[in-house]
Amino acid sequence: MKIFVGNVDGADTTPEELAALFAPYGTVMSCAVMKQFAFVHMRENAGAVRAIEALHGHELRPGRALVVEMSRPRPLNTWKIFVGNVSAACTSQELRSLFERRGRVIECDVVKGGMYVG
Repeated sequence: MKIFVGNVDGADTTPEELAALFAPYGTVMSCAVMKQFAFVHMRENAGAVRAIEALHGHELRPGRALVVEMSRPRPLNTWKIFVGNVSAACTSQELRSLFERRGRVIECDVVKGGMYVG
């Protein structure tokens, strides 16, 4: 089950740290941290529900209550595009501006690291 985790400080939070936070509730399959949010994939639905109930509102950093909820599917008729070899200096806004020349961009994230377990 895919879980959305909002209000994350991507510059100060690691995938390993989030995986350790969710691990007491079930098997964490993968974890990816973006700029201000993250996704955690858990194996069991029951564990994911327990994690959402327990961690929604949890302060991983003082003054930053996490928003933890089931991930919602992407809108219909949209596509996710992977762009590799992006400079570490590139921002999400720069990448968004480049792609908006060709059409509407729903979401744009530059992932600077991730963790996949399994």
